[in-house]
Amino acid sequence: MDGDLFAYQMACGVEKPLEFDGHFILSADADTGKANLDSMFEHFRETLDADRIVVALSDTENYRKTVLPTYKSNRDGIRRPMVLEALKEHLAATYETIMRPTLEADDVLGILLTNPKVIPGEKIVVTEDKDLRSVPGLHWNPKKEGAMDKGPTKVSLAEADRNFYAQVLSGDMVDGYGGCPGIGKIRAAQIVASPFLQVRTEEEVKRGPNKGTKRVLWVTEPTDDVWAAIVSHYEKAGLTEDDALTAARVARILRTEDYDYKKKEPILWQPST
Repeated sequence: MDGDLFAYQMACGVEKPLEFDGHFILSADADTGKANLDSMFEHFRETLDADRIVVALSDTENYRKTVLPTYKSNRDGIRRPMVLEALKEHLAATYETIMRPTLEADDVLGILLTNPKVIPGEKIVVTEDKDLRSVPGLHWNPKKEGAMDKGPTKVSLAEADRNFYAQVLSGDMVDGYGGCPGIGKIRAAQIVASPFLQVRTEEEVKRGPNKGTKRVLWVTEPTDDVWAAIVSHYEKAGLTEDDALTAARVARILRTEDYDYKKKEPILWQPST
């Protein structure tokens, strides 16, 4: 269970505006929020016929800020729901909860889903966060599969990798990183599905006032190397492979191979050699 997301939703849901002689204040009932959260989790458990609930929560520190200091800086100054921390404390006290140093709840979910030993058997990630689809395994979104009365969706390794690479190109402005300029989600998915290189060439101008000078042209070449294709698009946009690598390391939701269990720290993503 994505503890961060559902706690946030329930904390927002119990905030009520009150007016006293023209003065407006917000009130929030933590006990109601806790009860709503418990009811939601029990509904999910029954719907999915699950015999165990494990809740993932984010640490207060975030390793991504060491990779990209502006990560989620667009959220600075935004008011958090009043009873959010109380609901997270309730989750930690009531459920089997996992938190790891510097990791977000998404990373905890990704590691648990791809590690066959920590939680043996079939596992289902329950969240409304589409970014988790960059991790292979079973996924269930209450507003997607749940709304259509469907069971979990299985995301293959190939599909998860495509989703990850597409995110590197498109970025995620909600999380404060922009990806490759000029490339949106649809274009990113197309490039990853049928990768091609952007190759810089120079051509001599044959006529006109600029005759004899060189002009830059970008031509496309097919490739099977998705990472090389991504880097070439960054370079065409005036950026570098380092920029692409930073976006990839921020976009990457950790899988079990991306985590050092002894040091309890993430292993930053590297392209295959």
